[in-house]
Amino acid sequence: MQDIQTIKKQAEEFRRARKYAEALPLYKQLWEEHRENCNEWEGWAYAFCLKQQKEYKKSLDICREVYKLKPDFENIKSVYAWCIYYTEIAVEKVNDESKFLKAGEAILKLSKQDDPYSPYTQTVFKILEYLNNKAIYPTDKVLEWTEKLNFEILDDKPFSFTDNEGKIRELASKKEQYFMWRTKALLEKGLYDECIELSQKALDTLENFHYNNEIWFARRISLSYKGLGQPEKALEQLKSLLKRKNEWFIYKEIAEIYFEQGNHEQALKFAIDSALSPGDVDKKLNVYKLLSEILISNNQNEEAKKHIELIYQIRKANKWKIDNDLQNLINKFQIDTTKKVNSRDFERELKQLWEKLKYSNQTELTGTIKCILPNGKAGFIETENKKSYYFQLRNFKAKPELAKQGQKVTFFLEEGFDKKKNQKTENAVNVKPKR
Repeated sequence: MQDIQTIKKQAEEFRRARKYAEALPLYKQLWEEHRENCNEWEGWAYAFCLKQQKEYKKSLDICREVYKLKPDFENIKSVYAWCIYYTEIAVEKVNDESKFLKAGEAILKLSKQDDPYSPYTQTVFKILEYLNNKAIYPTDKVLEWTEKLNFEILDDKPFSFTDNEGKIRELASKKEQYFMWRTKALLEKGLYDECIELSQKALDTLENFHYNNEIWFARRISLSYKGLGQPEKALEQLKSLLKRKNEWFIYKEIAEIYFEQGNHEQALKFAIDSALSPGDVDKKLNVYKLLSEILISNNQNEEAKKHIELIYQIRKANKWKIDNDLQNLINKFQIDTTKKVNSRDFERELKQLWEKLKYSNQTELTGTIKCILPNGKAGFIETENKKSYYFQLRNFKAKPELAKQGQKVTFFLEEGFDKKKNQKTENAVNVKPKR
């Protein structure tokens, strides 16, 4: 008996000194050869040393034995939870989703979120990352797993690191990620009141935003108002967003609301703005579909036909399925699907059409470039009656070297917003050298 006590004492001394490799063979001897003289503490110490040596699977087996021996023993719960995390959750690829989620549930049963040394929060975040990367968005699962978190005690400090090029990068805090994931799921599920409340909470609570999340939270509030049958509130929110960020999808959502209200003129205006705004064409299929619907409603069938053909060409180029709705439109407008189309020429042709439609109800103005600002990205145009209009060089539709002081130009006006003065403005757009 004395020999066993000596082994126990030596093993404990090694463990306390963090000499886990030296302690392991002693604990193994005790656990395998002298089990009758061991209790949950020796079992925990053995499992703990195995975990510290990254022998997670072996540690997991010991944890199971000790947990069965004494389920309410708190020390073993922590080691048990971490071993499940390292063997089942922190994996490069999830091969069995059911097993993966079951492991997550086991960890949450063994640990608590308010314990900073437990894998509770990491586990939920790993599962949410997995769920959010699935091809088919699992709304209910995302809601289920975000409900397991108390966002009030999540860390709100962004994570900073230095990349391979020596640049300091910053990632969203856990609290911001929680808001991001849950508000998206609430919107997808149609839980609009909750989405509005939580999105507003995010905007009011967070000091730093990443990945344009302040825009996404505000957008989700807008779309929730739309879902609640309050289109005017939705429009107000979306137009307010445009003052901060000119994104093509915001224009699209405004156009959709106007179209649903039967306001085809405004719907067309914002849908064209969406089409003309920067963005990948293959991500704008819903914009082109909306434009075709508006144009059909306006009896502009030839223009609508071009958009249906564009949708077909994009789907064909990406080898995407041609659904029944698109096939019916192809048949209705007798679109020749065997015709070879130069996609760039076709897109250029449509861009000219969008600009023509956009400015069809406006008067073309003339003026002279008064100056180009020092940053080389903008300037001012002066008309004959001495009115000055701001314009950005990206809206100059000719060779950049022609955009110089004294150049006579034609242009149209578009409503803008001066962030510094916090007021609406009229800016010159579609600026071209006067022929």
